[in-house]
Amino acid sequence: MTKALEPTVIKLTRLKQWYIPADTESYLVLRKIGIPLLRIHRDFLPTVGLLTKKHNIKAKEVNFKTGILDPFLDKVGKAWLRKDKRRAEIAATTMRFDAVGPETFDEAKETIPKLQKVLEDFFTRWGYGFRFDLSQVKTRIRFNVEYWLDAEKLPIIPIEEDVAAIEPIRLKLGFTRISISFGAKFVDTLIETSQGGVFKPLHTSRCLYSQISTVKPLIVALCDVPNKDIHNSDNSVD
Repeated sequence: MTKALEPTVIKLTRLKQWYIPADTESYLVLRKIGIPLLRIHRDFLPTVGLLTKKHNIKAKEVNFKTGILDPFLDKVGKAWLRKDKRRAEIAATTMRFDAVGPETFDEAKETIPKLQKVLEDFFTRWGYGFRFDLSQVKTRIRFNVEYWLDAEKLPIIPIEEDVAAIEPIRLKLGFTRISISFGAKFVDTLIETSQGGVFKPLHTSRCLYSQISTVKPLIVALCDVPNKDIHNSDNSVD
């Protein structure tokens, strides 16, 4: 009897209504099976689940606050407080780092740019907005930080390798084929018709993501196609 293969486990973390790959490895697994998504809306998670199940992939949820944010903030605070005459206050949307006394200023001025880079990398990774402010008086240097989850900012996942060009998504509807390429800013669409068994271009267009109507009805309808044709996943787009 053939032993069932152990599933590949990916890690997802939730920020409000979005699920985000919790590490680079999880994103690369999704990208490999044709789901190169930096954020997955909770309404579409069942759809993604259908695709990952086919590839024997299971998702494990990582609590963002306890598993990612709090450990990061704790590490940042402890690193700052390693030196004498320093104070740190870290809250849900603000941070304050103080170096007290003129004798601490030179070292603080060397440390703060490094701290700022660490914070920038973290906020950019998880799609946060942020604002920094540095002030100095006779008795202390203060580095203030404001940060907030920005719905307009996509998370950025660090990948050492070059990101391969993503192939267009193709859908064949009888003698018509639609190819859609999802770029960083634009969505390009190609409509082809079959003539003598060969698909030939009929129409092309380009639009912004903000010009796309809600995709939910289409996704729900497409998810029902395998119920009508159980062999749908075997059907070619050529």
